[in-house]
Amino acid sequence: MAYLTAFIKNRTVQQLVIFTACQNLLWWLVGSTASTGTPLAWNVKLCLVGYGGLVAAGYFLILRHRFHSTIGPILVVAAATLGLLAAPSEHLIQLFAILLCVFLVLTYIPQLGLQSVYGLIVFSCLAACGVPVILFLLRNHYLSSQFLVTLLPIIASYLALFENYYLLADLDWRLTLITPAIFALTTLLLAFSWAGVLAILLVGGHWWLQRHLKSHYQLVITGVVQVLVGYLVLK
Repeated sequence: MAYLTAFIKNRTVQQLVIFTACQNLLWWLVGSTASTGTPLAWNVKLCLVGYGGLVAAGYFLILRHRFHSTIGPILVVAAATLGLLAAPSEHLIQLFAILLCVFLVLTYIPQLGLQSVYGLIVFSCLAACGVPVILFLLRNHYLSSQFLVTLLPIIASYLALFENYYLLADLDWRLTLITPAIFALTTLLLAFSWAGVLAILLVGGHWWLQRHLKSHYQLVITGVVQVLVGYLVLK
């Protein structure tokens, strides 16, 4: 009992739970923008919740420990298994479920150079599209270009908010403004509103805050900011 209490009180565990909840809330929020079509069966929802929880927890540990976590990849592999079970006969859905998991495992191979700008771009696309696209496909059995366009600001938010986890070398501070600028431009072009402007200010605040926060608080703050940004962009 004492061990369980200590585990629950562990700050890393608490931050992992908050980050995982924020990521999954974001994904289901994006997926709810296309809530028409066939309702999902309870067992499919259960598999997707488990998949999302494991993959988000996995890359929380991977990014927090700068690609040196041993537990993170195990959680990611377990997530891939649940992703396959969510749609046993839908190969396209299975592909979307395992792509992010495969990528996260491959980032551990230095020779592939995925801890880089290229890796950030791939991660942003896969993390933003994974669960929302799976939800859309399961409900509608096709992909809408209009739905994919709504994902662009979410992809841009991953670029802006997760940049410092993939670009490990010290950069000139002016170069770190590129991804927030991409997010601002994407949001203004595709989701212009006062809520969108507030989302841009939040990303700007996150950029400033990350430069002053202790490293062990950065990732959980990123998770909280991103779910707020996603809500504002989709509002």
